[in-house]
Amino acid sequence: MDASDIKHLFTMTLILLVASAIGVSGLNADVIWGDELISLVVTGALDPPFSPSRVLDTIASFAPDHVPLYYLLSAGWSQLAGWSQLALRYLPLLAGIAMIAWLYRLVCDDIGRRYAIVAAVVMTSNTYVMIFFHEIRTYMFILLLVVVHTWCYRRVVQSKNPSLLLWACFIVSAAVLLYTHLLGLFFLVALGASHLLIEGLSKRTRSMLAGWAVAMGSLTPYLPTFLTRGFKYGETESAILATELVEPLVGLLSNGLGILMIPLVLNLAYQISRRRNTMILSLVSLAIIYFTLLIVASWMFNLITLSRMRYFLILWFPCMILIAFSISEFSHSPKVAIILLTVWALAGLQFERSGQIRQYATHDKRILQYPPLHLYETSLRGKVRPDDFLVGFSESLSVNENKGRLGVGIADYYLGALLGIDGVFLHTNLRRYRLEEDVRSILEARPLVLLAHDPSNAPLNYAKTSAVIQSVFGPCDLLADEPTLLIRRYAHAVMGCDHIAASIEYDNGIRVVDRALRFDAGAERIDALIWWEVPDEAMLDEYNLSLQIISSEGKNVRQTDHHLYNNIVPWSVIELSTEELPADDYALVLILYRRDTGSKVVGVDQSTDEPGSILPLWGFTRRPEDAE
Repeated sequence: MDASDIKHLFTMTLILLVASAIGVSGLNADVIWGDELISLVVTGALDPPFSPSRVLDTIASFAPDHVPLYYLLSAGWSQLAGWSQLALRYLPLLAGIAMIAWLYRLVCDDIGRRYAIVAAVVMTSNTYVMIFFHEIRTYMFILLLVVVHTWCYRRVVQSKNPSLLLWACFIVSAAVLLYTHLLGLFFLVALGASHLLIEGLSKRTRSMLAGWAVAMGSLTPYLPTFLTRGFKYGETESAILATELVEPLVGLLSNGLGILMIPLVLNLAYQISRRRNTMILSLVSLAIIYFTLLIVASWMFNLITLSRMRYFLILWFPCMILIAFSISEFSHSPKVAIILLTVWALAGLQFERSGQIRQYATHDKRILQYPPLHLYETSLRGKVRPDDFLVGFSESLSVNENKGRLGVGIADYYLGALLGIDGVFLHTNLRRYRLEEDVRSILEARPLVLLAHDPSNAPLNYAKTSAVIQSVFGPCDLLADEPTLLIRRYAHAVMGCDHIAASIEYDNGIRVVDRALRFDAGAERIDALIWWEVPDEAMLDEYNLSLQIISSEGKNVRQTDHHLYNNIVPWSVIELSTEELPADDYALVLILYRRDTGSKVVGVDQSTDEPGSILPLWGFTRRPEDAE
């Protein structure tokens, strides 16, 4: 390895480190959005783990116009790395880094090292590409596989006698691309058409066309679904005209500095006219044909909108190489190339900071209205109890539940899957009379809640919500105390802040989620908070709870029975007087029995592992002076 090799190795390593740093900075920078939620549902993040067959079944149910390879890979990866947002987003980051490395290899082999370094820098510093480095979607894998297949394609074209292994790589890489995203079909058609224009219909070309046909044939099981259901988005947004796409597309390709494209395109045209380079000609024709195919598909299937510019992402592969070629040929002086690359990178940084790029990165604008749930998860990790219920605020109620085919919301992932708790987000503009009713219905279903909000920008209805909660519950510890996030636990007075949960599991599936006791000496009364859930709503009318005080002789001296309310997770404070009890040792016991027959149900106290149909909750002694 000579000095030049070491220099290029060092430069490329630095570029990959920069790409990694940019990608890592976005892993936990924002909350997941609607399409990422589809990926989570399909791969099993909300109910892990998913077997490959279950992933395929879920795709058929929730994303029938998608192909399965990315989801199978993501499901397998997550079972190793975990289901956190950080782990899930790390997979596309790895694909992005591999894409830049392979892009360097492709350009280096076909044009030269200098061009390869510039191409890697141009791709790494393109702001739009960097968005997909941390998105839980398939797009970065598409770009990687496009580069890989083009590398195989160029090796087949340039080889005098391609080996069977090279032909196998050519066909398999095409099939893998198709099973990653159906946009790969447009790319392969564009690549084949470009090859015919430049190379003509030779014997080698016929073999390559046969290879592409074999790859496309592997997609046969998905073609009926693709033709009947794929790309039918017309019910949400209307596709825009090709002329309307030019300005935003040029802006995204040029890092928001469209004026820079003028000298680069003119120089590219000059270099092409000056000397024939089949690689460059192939990339130019590929870009034109792919763009044309996508415009036709958009016209037929109502596919492309300003918020779905990601469908053009494959264009970044030929365009970034062409831009790099033009920059490299602009002058033989490395200083000019460095200046142009610096302007390019700074323009991208400004484009990203302006926020203009957001409108092209996602069609779910509601994400900007969601609370920062990724920060909720990191702040509450290890601090919550399974029966906690979080009440927060959001400018969009879709955070609670996606009204489309999924039936779940973003909150289900962060609260349910990652933290193991339930919760709801109230609309920040909910009217006050409705707000109080909704909050009280929440409190009627559980004896403790977590209240979360942004203290630097408190919603208008926060004060009212807090007042309603504190009219029933008392404040406990702060679980998060940050400038933009405050989360406090509130609990019923009988439960208290230091209460340790203690459940009872009954043989019939009924569960006492928790119980808490408080003795009021002044009122001579025991307050027992009992919180239960049933597996079947019909059981609510079939069973009663009985709270009894038993003397040392086994006599029932006090009793109160309680019907199970008609709720799935109800709770109640049951009062039992100790007034006028004679001096003795007593036990407070809990009994679950059938309402019609009176037969008792056996349960197991999870705090003591003690089984029985009469389960002791507390023991106390009544002294002679207490009985006076």
